Amino acid sequence: MINEKSEYRSGPKLVQFFNDLGFNDSYGQGFPSRWVFTDERLAKINGTPALDQCIRNTFSPVNFVGRIQELDLLIKEFNQYLAFDKWKVVRREADIGFQKLEKIEIDSGEPKDSENEFLSREFTNVDLRA
Repeated sequence: MINEKSEYRSGPKLVQFFNDLGFNDSYGQGFPSRWVFTDERLAKINGTPALDQCIRNTFSPVNFVGRIQELDLLIKEFNQYLAFDKWKVVRREADIGFQKLEKIEIDSGEPKDSENEFLSREFTNVDLRA
């Protein structure tokens, strides 16, 4: 779904994906491009519980067996967009859920130092023997 990073879906598989969310489409001649079809369906479910289910289905860990690190990276990238609505997707083992944020959190992509790493770096040249 996410620019085909998560999983490639052919036209029939894309139709089935959205039919599982309550649509009743069929794939055949004259079917729009997968991109157009996806945009139209996402616009229709935006703001509904079906969008939550769409996100859960897209990030379902069962679709990422042997690729959990890839899943976590996709979730992290997706959360950059949700952050402006003060939401984020969270994975707890095999469950995908949502967390409401108090403020907009934007991950800079740079690893954060642990407390010990910070203290070690800041006090490397401090001599306590004086």
